[in-house]
Amino acid sequence: MKTTKLHVAIFLFIVCFAWQINYAQEGPVYTVTTWKVSIPENGSNAEFISLLQEFHKKIVVPNNKIVSERALRHLSGSDSRDLTFITEYASWNDIDAAGTIQGELIEKAWPDETSRKEFFKKFNKYFLMHTDEIYSGMPEMSKS
Repeated sequence: MKTTKLHVAIFLFIVCFAWQINYAQEGPVYTVTTWKVSIPENGSNAEFISLLQEFHKKIVVPNNKIVSERALRHLSGSDSRDLTFITEYASWNDIDAAGTIQGELIEKAWPDETSRKEFFKKFNKYFLMHTDEIYSGMPEMSKS
């Protein structure tokens, strides 16, 4: 009897664990990156927006592993420096694949190292720090 209970407990543990692994691998999967943004003396909000748009157009839009991306700017509260990007992927594996494609797209967008360094020097001066999270979608909660 003791052995049967142990086998049942092990079986239930494996089933539950396998379900969680399978659930974590299925999409959609979202990365949420929140940046602290500051406009430095040698910068402007207009330049910042222009650089974000250039990056989005050249790197995010052509990346076929990214399903969608939203940029959200903090609207009210004590700290309005937050800029959050929510990026949707079809699966967990697409996050790594999108990163590889992003590297290729960056090299294509700024083919020579000098222009690439110049762009990212201008781009990075606006960002102080960031946090990253990864979330799985909950299909039973979706609107569609």
